Amino acid sequence: MAESAVFDIIFVGAGTAACVIAGRLAAADPSLKILVIERGEHTRDVPNVVQPSRFVEHLAPNSTSFSHHAGKPSKHLDGRAPVVSCVRAVGGGSAVNFMVYVRGAASDYDDWARKVNMNIAVPPRGKRLNYYDSSETFNPMPGRPTHGYSGPIEVSAGGTNLGIGNQFLQVGKVYDPECPQVDDHMDFKTPNAYSPAYMCVDVTGKRSDAASRYLYPHSDNPNVKIVVGKRVKRVIIENGCAVGVEYTLEVAPDPSDPSPDKELITAKGDSDGCSLCRDVWISNYFGKVRDCVGENYQDHYGAFSMYHVPDDTDTMDDVWGDPEADAGWLKEWKAHGTGKIAHNGIEAMMKVRLTAAQVASTAPTLQSRWETFFKHHPDKSMAIIQPLAGFPLPAYYPMLAGQKLLMMTHYILYPESIGSVHIASGEDAHAPFDFDPNICSKPGDVAQLTLFYKMSRERARRMSAYRGEVAASHPQFPEGNPAACREAAGPVSMDAPDIVYSEADDAAIVKFHLEKVTPTFHSLGTCAMKPRQEGGVVDSRLNVYGVKGLKVADLSICPTNVGNNTYSTALLIGEKAAIIIAQDLGIELREA
Repeated sequence: MAESAVFDIIFVGAGTAACVIAGRLAAADPSLKILVIERGEHTRDVPNVVQPSRFVEHLAPNSTSFSHHAGKPSKHLDGRAPVVSCVRAVGGGSAVNFMVYVRGAASDYDDWARKVNMNIAVPPRGKRLNYYDSSETFNPMPGRPTHGYSGPIEVSAGGTNLGIGNQFLQVGKVYDPECPQVDDHMDFKTPNAYSPAYMCVDVTGKRSDAASRYLYPHSDNPNVKIVVGKRVKRVIIENGCAVGVEYTLEVAPDPSDPSPDKELITAKGDSDGCSLCRDVWISNYFGKVRDCVGENYQDHYGAFSMYHVPDDTDTMDDVWGDPEADAGWLKEWKAHGTGKIAHNGIEAMMKVRLTAAQVASTAPTLQSRWETFFKHHPDKSMAIIQPLAGFPLPAYYPMLAGQKLLMMTHYILYPESIGSVHIASGEDAHAPFDFDPNICSKPGDVAQLTLFYKMSRERARRMSAYRGEVAASHPQFPEGNPAACREAAGPVSMDAPDIVYSEADDAAIVKFHLEKVTPTFHSLGTCAMKPRQEGGVVDSRLNVYGVKGLKVADLSICPTNVGNNTYSTALLIGEKAAIIIAQDLGIELREA
C-alpha cells in the first residue's frame, strides 16, 4: 500500500456507521481517498451473510465472526465472569445480527439533547424522520408517515409465514386484551403493544446490511481501499492533531516470522484529516489521551427459555438442523428469494410498558426504577418479549437435536447498571481488555428480568403449539412445585390462572438470570457525546476533545441507552455523521 499510503480519511473499523459514512462520502466525491481498516474479513456475497437464515452460523462455537471478551468475575452474577462478543466483519453487526427491525422511542434521541444540553449529532425531533428516509425502504406497508421509502436498507416480513407469530398475537388478543394490537409499533411513540415483527431483509430474500448497501457498491472505485484482517494499534497524534494510524495483524504475529507485522498509514496532515473509530473496543486505543474513554459502558440484557412443540409445527429447526431439508429450502430461495432461507424465525413481538397499577404490585426495586426513570418517559418501553420459531443454538444443546422447539426471549431495554472497558496495554494490541460490564449490579435490573420471564412464560403456555417447557432452559424449580417445568399434552386455557410463584421460586428465577443473563451485542456509550466536564469524549460535531482531526462516529457516542435494535441507531448516526464530515471536508452532500 506504500504508493497509496496517504488518505483524506481513515476509518478504523468497517462497522455499520463507518460503512454508511464511507459510502455516502464516496458517492458525493469519488475522488476522495478513503481507507477502511477492518479486523475481520470481507462479507460481500458470503452465503451466511446474504442468506438471512444463516445468521445462526455466526453463533456457532467455531465462528470467526466474533471476538469474545471476558469481563471481570462479578459478585452481582454470583462470581460469574460474563463474556461479551464483538463483531469482526465488514458491515459490523449488520452483517451477522438477527436482522430484527426494532426502533426506539422519540425521547431516546431527545434525551441526548436535553440531558447534555448541546446540539448533538443526531437530528432534532422535527428532522429525525428525514434521516430514516435516507436509510430505509419500509416494504410491509406503504405511506406510513414515520417510515422511509427511498433508502438502501430494506425492511420486510421475510420470505414465509411460519404461523408461530400468529399464535402469539392470538394469545395477546384473548389473554391480554388491555394491551393493544397494532400492525406497526415502530413509530417512535408506541411503548406497549403487540405487533407483527419485521426484519432487515429485502424483497428478494437477502439480508439488508450496511456493507452491501452502502460500502461495497464503491469497491470498484480505486480511491476506496478496504483492508481486512488488520487491527489498529494506535492513532498517531502529532502536535495535538491525528495524522494517521498504526495497524498490525488481527491474529497475534508469530515471533519467529521475520516479515513486518505492522504498517503506518497517514491522513492528510491538516485539521480536515479524520480518523474514525467504530466501536467500544477500538475506541479505547486513544484511551491514554482521553481519560473518559471506556466509561459509561451500556447494553441491553436478555435471556431465553425453550418450549416443546408438536412435530408438525412449522419452525426453522429443519433449516438449522436437517441438511436435506435445508437444501430444499435453499433451492426455493435461489429460484424465488422466498421460503425459510429468507427468514429469521421471528414473526411477532410485544413491546412491554407496565401501567402504574401494574407497577404497584411489583418488587420494590422495580418500583424504584419506575419512579426514577420510566415514569418520566411515557414513550419508552421497558422490555421486549418475542417468540422465535425454532432454536438457533443447536450446537450448545446437542441433546435437543432433531426436536421441534419454540424459543421465547425477554430482554430489558434500559438497564440501570453501567460498566467500563479500557485497554490494559499501550503497546500490545492483542492484550485482553480491562473490562467490567457490571451486569445486573442494580437490583432493579434483576427485578425486571424476573417479571418479564414470568410474562413470557404465561404467553408461551397459552400458545396452541405449547407442549411444555424444556426444563434445562428454565429456572430450576423444585419438582412437584406448581411452578415446576414439565412436558404437557397441550396449552392451558386462555382463562387459566397465572402460575403463583413462591419466594423460593422467585429466588430460583433470580439465580437463573444471574447464571444465564447476557448482553445482547448492543454495546454502546463508551465515547459519550456530552460536555467534557460531564465525562464526555466527543463534542456535537464528533470531534474528540483536545485532538484535532479525530472523530468518533458509532454507537459509542451514545450518552444514554436506546430502546431498540441498535442497528437502527447506528444507521442514524452514520447518516448524520456523513453530513458533518462532508461539511468539514468541503464536500457537497445534501442534508436529509
